[in-house]
Amino acid sequence: MGTAPDNPVLLLGLGDAHGDFASLFAAARQEPAARAILQVGDLTAGKPGRESRPDDDPGTLASLPHPLVWVHGNHERWERLGLADAAQAPVAGDTTTGAVLRAFPPRPQLPHYHLQAGEAYVVPGTDIRVVGLPGNYAPTWYEREKPFPGDRVRHFNAADVMALERFHRPAVLLMHEAFRGQAPGRIGLMGVPVLTPLIRCLQPAVCLTGHHHTFAAAEHGPTLALAMPRAQEGYVRLWFTPHGERLSWELAPFDAD
Repeated sequence: MGTAPDNPVLLLGLGDAHGDFASLFAAARQEPAARAILQVGDLTAGKPGRESRPDDDPGTLASLPHPLVWVHGNHERWERLGLADAAQAPVAGDTTTGAVLRAFPPRPQLPHYHLQAGEAYVVPGTDIRVVGLPGNYAPTWYEREKPFPGDRVRHFNAADVMALERFHRPAVLLMHEAFRGQAPGRIGLMGVPVLTPLIRCLQPAVCLTGHHHTFAAAEHGPTLALAMPRAQEGYVRLWFTPHGERLSWELAPFDAD
């Protein structure tokens, strides 16, 4: 960690928001020089009653002053992402009950940049490339072909992981799920083994993950792996050269009102 040299490119990393967007706007206000906000999924709360407060209106994210680059998590308002649509009958082989969601082409209706596996966002005027793996892991769905039925759209599969292998040394890899061995303690225990080889293959300068709501930082060869706390607990500042080389980083609290 430490102070970045002159003329760095600043990106902000935020954890699971679960429908509370105040932290995204607060980070943007505190960091007017930032070039993008990177968010690791569970942007929305998804299921009614899951959180103690209702979701903020996703349409308000259009007024963020910085580009929002994000991957979806396992708790999202799928009907607002263009990923799924409410249906009345259960889908064979799915365990959901009542109304279920059926997969549609993965084009988001929310603003900004929603990365699917195999897609990249390049910060304008730089070589800083951000790639993402959305969703969480389910062993019984990992080897199946997409599209997935119901709210199973929340899972990634082996093809999604393989789609990322064409990217070598991106500046940032955004994943909702952690990888096994990411950090000591809960994150290291709870991470997914199938993602560990992906980190070794891609060798991103920074890997940002969510899902576990616990902050942890560890170096894995050339990769700085940061497991993010909930967005309401703070954010990280990430400095890069315009060529995509990592300079420094720090965990930042929100200013007191």
